Amino acid sequence: MNAPFARRLSLEGLTFSILLESLRFELAKRYLAEQSLSISELAWLLGYREVASFSHAFRRWTGKMPREARSHLVTRRRDVRLQ
Repeated sequence: MNAPFARRLSLEGLTFSILLESLRFELAKRYLAEQSLSISELAWLLGYREVASFSHAFRRWTGKMPREARSHLVTRRRDVRLQ
């Protein structure tokens, strides 16, 4: 890794791993809202080789499996439209 970049991250109290994990989580939430993407496509887009690895990470982030979270998002969207 580039030394100035690593130094700057360190000054912010971050590491590259933490930054990557945060970015993946934010993108995962956006991608889950896109029902046209399968969970396996979503995992691939986030850089996971295996869907199981993505699912494990997502559960660590949220306490839910990706399909559960997607189902919750869809239900919430439907409820908002009905109001």
